[in-house]
Amino acid sequence: MPQNQQKLGPFQLLTLILAGFALLTTTIWVYLTDPVISDSLWPRDVHAHVLSLFGGEVLSDAVYGIRSHLNWTNVFYRVATTLVVLCGGSALLQCWLCGVPQLTVTDNRRTIAGRRTRPVWSDVFPHCLRRTATRSFGSLLWLALWATSSLIPGSRLEQFVYLTPTFWAAVLGAGILNGLWPEEDRWGCPSRSRWPLIFLALLTCGWIAISFWMNERLYAGLRIPHGDSAMYEEHLWNVWHGKGFRSYLDQGLFLGEHIQVIHLLLLPLHMLWPSHLLLELAESIALGLCVIPIWRIALRHSGSRSAAAWLAAAWLFFYPMHFLDIAIDLKTLRPSCYGLPFLLWGIDLAERYRWKSAGLCLVVAMSAQEDFAMIIGPVALVLWWYQRQEVRTNPAAAASARWSLATGCLSFVYLVAAVMIIIPAFRGGMAVHYSRYFGDLGSSPGDLARTVLQDPWRVISRILSLRTLTYLLAFSVPVGFLVFRSPLRLMAGSLTFVMLSLIQLGQVTPAESPPSGVASAAPVPATLELPPVPYHHFHAPLLPVLFWAAAAGLGDRRPADDDRVGKIPGQVLPWQGFSATSAARFACCCSVLTAVTSSLMPWGAAFWSERAATGYRQRFVPGPRSEHFPKVLAQLPVTSRVASTDYVHTRLTHYERSYDYSDYLRAVNNYLPGVPDDTDYIVIDTQHPYSTIRSPQDVPELRELPERWELLPDQTDGYFIILQRRPAGSPVAPRQDHPE
Repeated sequence: MPQNQQKLGPFQLLTLILAGFALLTTTIWVYLTDPVISDSLWPRDVHAHVLSLFGGEVLSDAVYGIRSHLNWTNVFYRVATTLVVLCGGSALLQCWLCGVPQLTVTDNRRTIAGRRTRPVWSDVFPHCLRRTATRSFGSLLWLALWATSSLIPGSRLEQFVYLTPTFWAAVLGAGILNGLWPEEDRWGCPSRSRWPLIFLALLTCGWIAISFWMNERLYAGLRIPHGDSAMYEEHLWNVWHGKGFRSYLDQGLFLGEHIQVIHLLLLPLHMLWPSHLLLELAESIALGLCVIPIWRIALRHSGSRSAAAWLAAAWLFFYPMHFLDIAIDLKTLRPSCYGLPFLLWGIDLAERYRWKSAGLCLVVAMSAQEDFAMIIGPVALVLWWYQRQEVRTNPAAAASARWSLATGCLSFVYLVAAVMIIIPAFRGGMAVHYSRYFGDLGSSPGDLARTVLQDPWRVISRILSLRTLTYLLAFSVPVGFLVFRSPLRLMAGSLTFVMLSLIQLGQVTPAESPPSGVASAAPVPATLELPPVPYHHFHAPLLPVLFWAAAAGLGDRRPADDDRVGKIPGQVLPWQGFSATSAARFACCCSVLTAVTSSLMPWGAAFWSERAATGYRQRFVPGPRSEHFPKVLAQLPVTSRVASTDYVHTRLTHYERSYDYSDYLRAVNNYLPGVPDDTDYIVIDTQHPYSTIRSPQDVPELRELPERWELLPDQTDGYFIILQRRPAGSPVAPRQDHPE
């Protein structure tokens, strides 16, 4: 026991334990009985299962409606029993693994580590209980805020409390779990330098496999939309079939939408395996491989293999990253994901003064989308700031500093040129389409600039809002607040963060709000607009900066298991505080716990719902639509030109031409309603999420142009409607009502 820590007597220790466990129990009881909080954590059927684990049940009556009945005593008994068992197991593990080696000095002055002095269970177990109870007192702050907010209904404080329960739970739970881990700084747990890497490699392979499996199941079930997802596979198909770098959704060449060409790197592979699933697999691999540069950066700053592995593992459970893979609207593919590992590798190489290789990686990353330049520019300037300080002691830093300064300046020049000149040139002079995302702040870059200059307070008030604070917590809590320990690196993402904070996609509606079971999906006043991210894809370029800052945040927490420095395993100097491994492990625990309530992957509670739209059976088990779809394909010649509704459009990109059948006016049809004149077939999915056509009676072409279109016999039990263009001069059948 350290000299600066007073040993508690049995009565004092028992009082501390009971008080801590009681506070934690009260917090859990409130979480499970408050309907607004429980609805923000997971779907209601999952909530009923969790409630039963604590001895409660869901009751329904005419007076109170549906409510959660839970006895506080039952919760306390289960919480106390669980924590005592965990503390006992942790104590046994530490007694088995840990121990300070006895040092022997020989005649030739060599120091030999001999037999370990192992800790005694009677010392470790009370200490584990004390640490757990002390960390449980953290729930006191949330309880105070919750009680205060209930006295001021409708206030910003109440909104904050009900928007952030998953973050409070994650921090509290991560602190307790981290405290139960064997303590290298107290009991001298030995380093296991190889196991972290082995564990991280297996975890990464597992994540890639699960990610691809989920995307493949969505594809098999006809749940992936064509727009902003499968259209990128159509780009590749059209390029190597001589149709240009485009989808027939585009208003011309795709460069009028984004300067986004990174997916063309997959063209050689696509010629071998021409499938949308190739791009999905590449995305899963790209996101999974980000752990390599994260591990390298964290290892360099912390000196600890274990700390680096814990932080890299946090990336795999980082739920804002999961929504890059599968967004809430099931858009499963964004080429910006391909740029993330290159951006991280560029940062890693630049910190090692390998500026030529870093430049190549950053150029590839910038090809993922033009807004990557808004991140690369500030990152390069931050690197320049650090490198110029090292020039006197390290001559190799001089060339890298000049390169960083040039890269930063050129990135901003490229960004302005792309947004103001290049993209508008491919749009006939029109402003970039995402200018409309900023609502009343302006619909073009010029309008936005004028708003900032003429009415700066309106912009500032949008930034300094509860919406932005919630958004900030969504990025910082899952990495254990480590990002704030390197503020200059974190500032490299400030421009992107401000831009994202100003995005306005409308007020919260059932179609736009996060699905049930995802954090921040709690009912909130209509005046509060939830952040459009991290449930979409806009935040993709920001994530490498967050983990760069988090890795650097481990730098001044010297490791307890640094096998490179030659210290005795477990040795930590008094000024060092808790180790880098402990800080990284806390971040990983935060990432895992926020994923439980916020991720739609299998480690998220919403995945296992039997009723919610986010559940496994509803999303990842193909239904009758996909079973009937091969009958549709059998009636369509590959050489035909087909217009189709979304979701089935994804499967028709390899036809002669694949047009969009919707109310959206397209350039390919001269911005007129209907389909192009050269269309041979129209395929209508009557059951897709946004379908407005349920039967042949609803088809405009059959009502208004019966001389041009005929209805093919239904072979799909009404799931699909197929129209074929009549040959010129063919007789028109008598008009009749079509049965539903």
